[in-house]
Amino acid sequence: MKTRYFLSLLFLFFLLTVQAEKHALIIAIGDYPESGGWQDIAGDNDAQYIEIALKKRGFLASNISILKNEKATRAVILAALKNINNNIQKGDVVYIHYSGHGQQILDDDGDEMDELDEAIVPYDSPIYYKSGTYEGDLLIRDDEIGDYTLAIRKVLGKNGQLVLVLDSCHSGTGTRGRGKARGTNILMAPE
Repeated sequence: MKTRYFLSLLFLFFLLTVQAEKHALIIAIGDYPESGGWQDIAGDNDAQYIEIALKKRGFLASNISILKNEKATRAVILAALKNINNNIQKGDVVYIHYSGHGQQILDDDGDEMDELDEAIVPYDSPIYYKSGTYEGDLLIRDDEIGDYTLAIRKVLGKNGQLVLVLDSCHSGTGTRGRGKARGTNILMAPE
Protein backbone atom coordinates (compact mmCIF):
# COMPACT_ATOMS: atom_id res chain seq x y z
CA MET A 1 0.00 0.00 0.00
CA LYS A 2 2.81 2.43 0.89
CA THR A 3 4.57 1.65 -2.40
CA ARG A 4 1.41 2.38 -4.39
CA TYR A 5 0.92 5.65 -2.46
CA PHE A 6 4.56 6.64 -3.02
CA LEU A 7 4.39 5.84 -6.75
CA SER A 8 1.17 7.87 -7.04
CA LEU A 9 2.85 10.86 -5.40
CA LEU A 10 5.93 10.46 -7.59
CA PHE A 11 3.75 10.31 -10.72
CA LEU A 12 1.83 13.41 -9.60
CA PHE A 13 5.10 15.29 -8.94
CA PHE A 14 6.44 14.26 -12.36
CA LEU A 15 3.20 15.33 -14.04
CA LEU A 16 3.30 18.75 -12.36
CA THR A 17 6.98 19.23 -13.21
CA VAL A 18 6.50 18.26 -16.85
CA GLN A 19 3.59 20.70 -17.24
CA ALA A 20 5.67 23.66 -16.06
CA GLU A 21 6.97 25.76 -18.91
CA LYS A 22 10.25 27.61 -18.87
CA HIS A 23 10.41 31.23 -20.06
CA ALA A 24 13.43 33.51 -20.36
CA LEU A 25 14.20 37.13 -21.12
CA ILE A 26 17.81 38.01 -21.91
CA ILE A 27 18.70 41.71 -22.03
CA ALA A 28 22.27 42.26 -23.22
CA ILE A 29 23.69 45.68 -24.02
CA GLY A 30 27.31 46.37 -24.84
CA ASP A 31 27.26 48.71 -27.82
CA TYR A 32 25.61 51.80 -26.37
CA PRO A 33 25.14 54.77 -28.73
CA GLU A 34 28.06 57.18 -28.71
CA SER A 35 25.65 60.09 -28.21
CA GLY A 36 24.61 58.65 -24.82
CA GLY A 37 28.09 58.98 -23.36
CA TRP A 38 28.38 55.37 -22.16
CA GLN A 39 31.55 53.38 -22.68
CA ASP A 40 31.07 50.22 -24.74
CA ILE A 41 31.34 46.96 -22.79
CA ALA A 42 30.95 43.27 -23.63
CA GLY A 43 27.42 42.89 -22.20
CA ASP A 44 25.96 41.93 -25.56
CA ASN A 45 28.34 38.96 -25.81
CA ASP A 46 26.62 37.37 -22.81
CA ALA A 47 23.38 36.75 -24.71
CA GLN A 48 24.66 33.81 -26.76
CA TYR A 49 26.20 32.07 -23.74
CA ILE A 50 23.11 32.49 -21.59
CA GLU A 51 20.88 31.24 -24.42
CA ILE A 52 23.01 28.11 -24.92
CA ALA A 53 22.98 27.39 -21.17
CA LEU A 54 19.20 27.82 -20.97
CA LYS A 55 18.56 25.50 -23.93
CA LYS A 56 20.71 22.87 -22.23
CA ARG A 57 18.39 23.22 -19.22
CA GLY A 58 15.26 22.54 -21.26
CA PHE A 59 14.22 26.06 -22.26
CA LEU A 60 12.62 26.05 -25.70
CA ALA A 61 13.92 28.56 -28.24
CA SER A 62 10.34 29.79 -28.69
CA ASN A 63 10.21 30.75 -24.99
CA ILE A 64 13.50 32.69 -24.96
CA SER A 65 13.32 36.40 -25.81
CA ILE A 66 16.58 38.25 -26.47
CA LEU A 67 16.90 42.03 -26.49
CA LYS A 68 20.35 43.14 -27.64
CA ASN A 69 21.75 46.63 -27.95
CA GLU A 70 19.37 48.96 -29.88
CA LYS A 71 16.45 46.57 -29.29
CA ALA A 72 16.88 46.98 -25.51
CA THR A 73 15.28 50.38 -25.00
CA ARG A 74 13.33 51.20 -21.86
CA ALA A 75 9.97 50.80 -23.60
CA VAL A 76 10.86 47.46 -25.19
CA ILE A 77 12.33 46.04 -21.94
CA LEU A 78 9.21 46.97 -19.96
CA ALA A 79 6.95 45.55 -22.69
CA ALA A 80 8.95 42.29 -22.62
CA LEU A 81 8.50 42.03 -18.84
CA LYS A 82 4.74 42.55 -19.25
CA ASN A 83 4.71 39.96 -22.03
CA ILE A 84 6.35 37.37 -19.79
CA ASN A 85 3.75 38.05 -17.12
CA ASN A 86 0.96 37.57 -19.68
CA ASN A 87 2.37 34.26 -20.97
CA ILE A 88 3.18 32.38 -17.78
CA GLN A 89 1.09 30.16 -15.56
CA LYS A 90 1.21 29.00 -12.00
CA GLY A 91 4.18 26.68 -11.45
CA ASP A 92 6.23 27.86 -14.46
CA VAL A 93 9.91 28.79 -14.38
CA VAL A 94 11.08 32.29 -15.40
CA TYR A 95 14.68 33.39 -15.93
CA ILE A 96 15.48 37.07 -16.50
CA HIS A 97 19.05 38.17 -17.26
CA TYR A 98 20.42 41.69 -17.67
CA SER A 99 23.97 42.47 -18.81
CA GLY A 100 24.80 46.14 -19.25
CA HIS A 101 25.57 49.34 -17.41
CA GLY A 102 24.12 50.31 -14.04
CA GLN A 103 23.71 53.76 -12.53
CA GLN A 104 22.46 55.38 -9.36
CA ILE A 105 19.77 58.06 -9.39
CA LEU A 106 18.18 60.16 -6.66
CA ASP A 107 15.55 58.15 -4.78
CA ASP A 108 12.09 59.31 -5.77
CA ASP A 109 9.98 57.69 -3.05
CA GLY A 110 12.01 57.84 0.18
CA ASP A 111 12.66 54.10 0.53
CA GLU A 112 16.47 54.20 0.25
CA MET A 113 18.70 54.84 3.27
CA ASP A 114 21.39 56.41 1.05
CA GLU A 115 18.74 58.43 -0.84
CA LEU A 116 19.76 56.74 -4.12
CA ASP A 117 17.91 54.22 -6.27
CA GLU A 118 19.95 51.72 -8.26
CA ALA A 119 18.97 51.37 -11.90
CA ILE A 120 19.76 49.40 -15.01
CA VAL A 121 20.67 51.44 -18.08
CA PRO A 122 18.65 50.70 -21.22
CA TYR A 123 20.18 51.41 -24.63
CA ASP A 124 18.39 54.76 -24.93
CA SER A 125 19.38 56.22 -21.54
CA PRO A 126 22.13 58.89 -21.61
CA ILE A 127 24.75 58.98 -18.87
CA TYR A 128 24.50 62.65 -17.88
CA TYR A 129 21.82 64.55 -15.99
CA LYS A 130 20.60 67.72 -17.72
CA SER A 131 18.04 69.68 -15.72
CA GLY A 132 14.82 70.09 -17.67
CA THR A 133 16.16 67.99 -20.57
CA TYR A 134 17.11 64.58 -19.21
CA GLU A 135 16.71 63.66 -15.56
CA GLY A 136 16.99 59.88 -15.73
CA ASP A 137 13.48 59.05 -16.89
CA LEU A 138 14.77 56.34 -19.25
CA LEU A 139 16.57 54.40 -16.50
CA ILE A 140 14.76 51.40 -15.00
CA ARG A 141 14.89 51.79 -11.23
CA ASP A 142 15.20 48.97 -8.72
CA ASP A 143 11.67 49.79 -7.52
CA GLU A 144 10.26 49.22 -11.03
CA ILE A 145 12.14 45.95 -11.39
CA GLY A 146 10.71 44.94 -8.02
CA ASP A 147 7.16 45.74 -9.17
CA TYR A 148 7.52 43.67 -12.36
CA THR A 149 9.12 40.71 -10.60
CA LEU A 150 6.49 40.79 -7.84
CA ALA A 151 3.74 40.61 -10.48
CA ILE A 152 5.50 37.65 -12.10
CA ARG A 153 5.93 35.89 -8.74
CA LYS A 154 2.22 36.30 -8.00
CA VAL A 155 1.33 34.50 -11.22
CA LEU A 156 3.94 31.77 -10.68
CA GLY A 157 2.64 30.99 -7.21
CA LYS A 158 4.52 29.14 -4.50
CA ASN A 159 5.60 26.30 -6.80
CA GLY A 160 6.88 28.50 -9.62
CA GLN A 161 10.43 29.76 -9.84
CA LEU A 162 11.84 33.15 -10.77
CA VAL A 163 15.55 33.75 -11.26
CA LEU A 164 16.70 37.34 -11.82
CA VAL A 165 20.34 37.98 -12.70
CA LEU A 166 21.61 41.57 -12.90
CA ASP A 167 25.14 41.80 -14.28
CA SER A 168 25.62 45.53 -13.98
CA CYS A 169 27.33 48.33 -12.09
CA HIS A 170 30.96 47.56 -11.29
CA SER A 171 30.59 43.77 -11.07
CA GLY A 172 32.63 43.23 -14.24
CA THR A 173 35.95 43.91 -12.52
CA GLY A 174 35.38 41.02 -10.12
CA THR A 175 35.84 38.41 -12.84
CA ARG A 176 37.39 40.25 -15.77
CA GLY A 177 40.59 41.54 -14.21
CA ARG A 178 41.53 44.88 -15.67
CA GLY A 179 38.81 44.76 -18.31
CA LYS A 180 36.15 47.36 -18.79
CA ALA A 181 34.03 47.91 -15.69
CA ARG A 182 30.26 48.15 -15.80
CA GLY A 183 28.75 51.21 -14.27
CA THR A 184 29.83 54.68 -13.42
CA ASN A 185 30.53 57.04 -10.60
CA ILE A 186 28.44 59.64 -12.46
CA LEU A 187 25.28 60.16 -10.45
CA MET A 188 22.01 60.84 -12.29
CA ALA A 189 21.28 63.96 -10.27
CA PRO A 190 21.78 67.70 -10.35
CA GLU A 191 25.07 69.06 -8.97
